[in-house]
Amino acid sequence: MEAERDRKAGPEDAVESNGPSDDGGHADAPHMLTSDRLEEYLDSFHRLTGIRSRLVVESDSAEVTAHDSLGDARGVEFTESSWLVMPSVRMRLAVAPASGDEERRLVALLRESASRLVASEREARFFSVELADRYEEIDLLTSVGEILGSVVHLERAVSRLLSRLADVLNADCAAVWVPEEGESLRLLAAGGAAAPELTADPEARAREWIDRAMRMHLPQIRPRRGLAREEGDRTLLAVPLRHSVLHGSTLPLGVLAARGREGRDTFSQADVNLAATVAAHLAAAIENDRLTRESLVQERMLVEMELAHHLQMKLLPDLGDFDGVADVAGRCEPAESVGGDFYHLFRLPGNRLGVMLGDVSSHGYSAGLIMALTMSAASITVREREEPSDVLRGIHHELVRKLESTEMYMTLCYAVLDPTAGKIRYANAGHPHAFRVSATEVQRLDALNPPLGIAEFDAYSQKEVEWTQGRDMLLMFTDGISECLESDRMWSDEVLTRMAMEQSGASAQQVLDRVFQLAEAPGGVAADDRTALVVK
Repeated sequence: MEAERDRKAGPEDAVESNGPSDDGGHADAPHMLTSDRLEEYLDSFHRLTGIRSRLVVESDSAEVTAHDSLGDARGVEFTESSWLVMPSVRMRLAVAPASGDEERRLVALLRESASRLVASEREARFFSVELADRYEEIDLLTSVGEILGSVVHLERAVSRLLSRLADVLNADCAAVWVPEEGESLRLLAAGGAAAPELTADPEARAREWIDRAMRMHLPQIRPRRGLAREEGDRTLLAVPLRHSVLHGSTLPLGVLAARGREGRDTFSQADVNLAATVAAHLAAAIENDRLTRESLVQERMLVEMELAHHLQMKLLPDLGDFDGVADVAGRCEPAESVGGDFYHLFRLPGNRLGVMLGDVSSHGYSAGLIMALTMSAASITVREREEPSDVLRGIHHELVRKLESTEMYMTLCYAVLDPTAGKIRYANAGHPHAFRVSATEVQRLDALNPPLGIAEFDAYSQKEVEWTQGRDMLLMFTDGISECLESDRMWSDEVLTRMAMEQSGASAQQVLDRVFQLAEAPGGVAADDRTALVVK
């Protein structure tokens, strides 16, 4: 019976647990597994019942006595058979030998209640660690928008986010690779303690898995090579960055890659899910950054085009400068911000007036450049040369190389009005819309040579027609006007010249306004530059 009593209530009763530690999983820190609740309970139980006990926490590297009310009591031993063995950490509860049934019941109660308390502590510690891990992930995901939105430079924001992600994934580095011209990838940003090792010259196998994720549009995990755990070998996680577009299709924007720390064999599905969520945010940020950059470029272009338009309009002469010389009205409306149409006027000796109108074969920036160069060349050439034919030859000499290089040509008509002599002397390089109009007749100023830029000429022809100031009108316009008229193009000139004859008694501005009323662009948008000039 004594032996049976000793077996049941023997000198040792132990409760053990290897509950998760709150020191980041380091099993060699048993002091982190001690429980204030358990110690308080054992102290209280000893004061109430007199039962003495000792609580010992063991790990692979150390043993810590967390509670001891046995003191120097001898004969108290821990037997292996009573241990609840768990990996790395064990908790043992030993009590003094029980001398009677009541003490044995109290010891059994202590063993049961202590076991339950340890189990609850173990469960609480487990969930606290889990919650801590989840909190890191939740904190990372909730801070994604703040990180990506609080930094002006996308690369800097992505680098900060990747450093946070590397910590949560237990990785030593993370990087984002984006495609560039061809099929190659370039580094956008990197974060983590070992980022330079992954990004400076990634090993061939790592780059192979990054390329595979980009090509297959699916997450890829490269495990460590074999069980030998070769030095320098790392597991790799590569997640594609995808952006959804219209009709449900997606565009590959890059790859998010993370390299596991030393000793880690692979990444879990939870790690893949977390990385994929961050990758989705990064894809949206990269696409938004691209759209923002494009928007800024477009806004800059609009500003530059508006500035170019104002500069081009400033090149046209101020018609108020010719008050007292003639009644002049002109208007130039480029199809785009800048165009290739222009008109120019010159005060010449002998109370004469030089009138020029040109039409470059295209419109836009290139045509605007030719227009500006022509006006500059004309201003110089008119001062140096008397005859209209010589003026055209001088302008062509200045522009022929530029016209050839841009594969453009230009129609140009230059007329000199001489009221004293009652003549118009003009040279016309391929411009079809130039007329002398009176109340009784219309005379076309015929093209005498091909447009500038078609062929090289040593000399240009010129011609004289009659001109009576106060009776005659000079009407010149470009193709953009005739193309907008509600008439067959072959007869469009007749529509305008008939109107000019009927309005021969009106002012130059009234005639010009009527020209643009007749040639109103369909829908308000003209396909070509529209320019007209009226001189009376």
